[in-house]
Amino acid sequence: MATKVRVVKTAGGPVAQVVVDSKVRSTDLGGLIQKVVTDDKILKAAGLRICAGCKSGLDIHILDKLPEIIDVAH
Repeated sequence: MATKVRVVKTAGGPVAQVVVDSKVRSTDLGGLIQKVVTDDKILKAAGLRICAGCKSGLDIHILDKLPEIIDVAH
């Protein structure tokens, strides 16, 4: 299962947006989440230093596709 992960820093903290195939099975999501919270590249991009026993501090949004990004000039 090919996935893409984008880390976004928000006012509430970092968010890992995980884009999955629309046919992903719920049984695959546990392993996917485990990979996200243990991947050094993702944690570094989020600015987190997470110990092996604690995965708090990173919200994970699982998406079928990334929403359109619209820039609005003020």
